[in-house]
Amino acid sequence: MKFTAAAQLITIGATIAGSVSAENLRKDRRSLYMNSGNSMANFRVGKQYTTWSSDEHLTKVGSTFEISPTDSYDFVPAKGYGYAQSVKNDFFSFFYSSEEATKWAKSTLRTEMIHKDQVPMPNESLIAKELTVDAVEELSLSEEKVLCHETELESYFCHKLGGDKTLNISKVTVSPAHGKPSTLFVACHYFGDVGCHVMNVNDFIVSTSEEKIDFK
Repeated sequence: MKFTAAAQLITIGATIAGSVSAENLRKDRRSLYMNSGNSMANFRVGKQYTTWSSDEHLTKVGSTFEISPTDSYDFVPAKGYGYAQSVKNDFFSFFYSSEEATKWAKSTLRTEMIHKDQVPMPNESLIAKELTVDAVEELSLSEEKVLCHETELESYFCHKLGGDKTLNISKVTVSPAHGKPSTLFVACHYFGDVGCHVMNVNDFIVSTSEEKIDFK
């Protein structure tokens, strides 16, 4: 009887803990979407970017910084393990393929003529290493643009920027000590929380293009 009672207490405790954990996850997700306009939000992990900086040193040649493992910079969670849900309105949406996300971007920007820039995989692991900025090249982007974050494998959270929501993105070449140079994308926001952060691998930006592009 004592063993049965103890087992029941353990089962009840586990159930309560599981419920609390699930509820906390739901709260985290609700908070993430309620604050989807927060420029500091890393949608892949549901937390603030650890590289967030208000002094723009991420785009200054000769400066140094590190990327924390908690940013999940070059690791994309499997489907069902990220922090994104299916949420749609006129400004942001969630898609289950890059093709769907790109199609929505064209519709949102009201054009078939687009230019797409995607964050590349680094030449070696850059996590938890001191990185030195070697070169900076600002991307040429239209005023209105769509930014898509890969939150889970082939799952994208996209939102439109433009008007009073100003965003600049730069290709930044960095090198770890005794390592190979790699290209990062650094996004600098000039609305809400003003500052810059390193974009995650596979995130992409879609802007309008003056050149006609053949999509066949």
